[in-house]
Amino acid sequence: AAGELAHAASRLKRSPQPASALLCGIECGHSDATSGIVSNPCAGHFVDLLLDRGGSAIVGEAIEWLGAEDIIARRAVTRGLARAIETAVLDRERTIAAAGVDLTGNNPGAENIRGGLTTIEEKSLGAIAKTGSRPVRGLLAHAEAPTSPGLFLMDGPSYSPESITGFVAAGAQIILFTTGPGNSYCSAVAPTVKISGHPETARRLPDQIDFDASSVFDGRESLEAAGQRLFDLTLAVASGASTWGEVHREGSEVFTRAHASM
Repeated sequence: AAGELAHAASRLKRSPQPASALLCGIECGHSDATSGIVSNPCAGHFVDLLLDRGGSAIVGEAIEWLGAEDIIARRAVTRGLARAIETAVLDRERTIAAAGVDLTGNNPGAENIRGGLTTIEEKSLGAIAKTGSRPVRGLLAHAEAPTSPGLFLMDGPSYSPESITGFVAAGAQIILFTTGPGNSYCSAVAPTVKISGHPETARRLPDQIDFDASSVFDGRESLEAAGQRLFDLTLAVASGASTWGEVHREGSEVFTRAHASM
């Protein structure tokens, strides 16, 4: 089936399209303190710009909303959707607890803690900053495609490769992936724009980080200006500019084969 898809895709030709045709998946991985205060809000400003032009965005990792689910639920377009968002998070928390796992012991993880994050709530507040400020139109199952333009949440796993694969299966053409210290994972299907607001990461990984947001961190640029710059870069990638992941031929897709992943 994958061969047939690749064969068909090779015959497609580029054509002019409006920004409203874009569906972007927004992900974070190996988060640190700069993620919540710089790169995730920058991605959120991008989301607002895209939605205002009629485009669409998906944000997943349901357990990453834990402790902030009430905040994101307030932006739901209906009360029923708000309840569904909160229920999705609490169901995952209960499932994890039933498996004997204590979230306070591993979320935030060791990498997050080294980066300055101290609590689940602190990590979640940074994570939901990726959603911007516009209304939430729906809650999707893992890999479910949205049926209208707008902002959608995906009740999917928190492991970035699985989460991103869900976005791509739902139709996302581009992935925006924020990170603190760096993250080498890229989608094999959708160009993956790596974003970091950590000055040291941008310096150490110039051929991994596609968008350096450290100018916001040290006060040289406003968040709004960086969000516009990220929007412009994403349009360039949609028009054929290569990401570093594409240049280095990195990428894979990941599916859970046994049972649901948290």
